[in-house]
Parts: sequence; C-alpha cells; structure tokens
Amino acid sequence: MQIGIKNKTMNEIIQNQKEELKDLIYKAPALITLYAVNHRGESLGPSEERAAIIYLSILCNQGPEELQDFFVDVKKTFQECLSKLDKSLPKGEKERKAEIEEQLLPVKHFINTLPLSYKTIFKEALLGFLTHARGVVGDTLESVILPFISDNLRKIENERMRWIL
Repeated sequence: MQIGIKNKTMNEIIQNQKEELKDLIYKAPALITLYAVNHRGESLGPSEERAAIIYLSILCNQGPEELQDFFVDVKKTFQECLSKLDKSLPKGEKERKAEIEEQLLPVKHFINTLPLSYKTIFKEALLGFLTHARGVVGDTLESVILPFISDNLRKIENERMRWIL
C-alpha cells in the first residue's frame, strides 16, 4: 500500500508515521554510516564522521528538494546520534551488523511504501552514506589499484551492501 504524498516533503510524509518509526527514520543516516564502517571491520573515527557530515551538508543544500527538509533536521542531531549509537550498539562486528540491520528493517519497509519517485530518491540519498563512509575507510589497494583492475569488482561490492535498504 502506497502513501498518498504527491507534492509533499519527506518530513511531511514522516510526520504521519508512528513515533518509533519516525525516530528510526531520522537515525537511518547514522545507522547506515556505522554499518558501512563496521562492514570494513573498522571503528568510527573522525574522518568517517567528517565524511558523513559533509555528505549530509550536500544533501541539505543540493539534494533533491523533497528531501532537503529531512536532511536539515537529521543534521541538527547527527553527530550526537552517531556518537550515542556507536556507544550503544554491540562491539562485535557480527553482532553490530545484525543489530543495525534489525533497526533498519522498519525503515526499509517504510521506504517500500513510498511511490516509486520518492522511494528512488530517498533510498539513493540514504545509500550515499554507505559510499561516503566506505570511501574514507577504503584501503590503498582498493582505492588505487582496484579501479585499474576492474570497475566491476567495486560495483559487485557496492551491490552487496545496497540490500540493507
């Protein structure tokens, strides 16, 4: 069942959701950032946080118009949310991954209720946090040598992580 949302902003759509789901949707960028960092077996550092904040700033100012208000609100509490989640999530790589996936499941269901145009832009914007966090934690082999070997290998890895949403 799709939500009737023609000409609404993402914040207007989210406000019609239950409080618990709203909270998870606003936490999604932080959860996805932590998921990407965890996927690489790394812990959150200043460079990963900075990359996510820069991407968030881009979305606030240059992202799809329907999403800008959402990302402006996310940005207000992003660093605090990222820090709290990083401290509260399990420390083990597998346990952390499982917990993040579980927390993102309702967000995934919410996204699937959106009309295609909203679903596409919202999902792509959120998945951008994977790319930006991964770009920071990528090792020298991946970032320097791998692109010359095969662009398809990077695409395969990106597709493995995209299923989260």
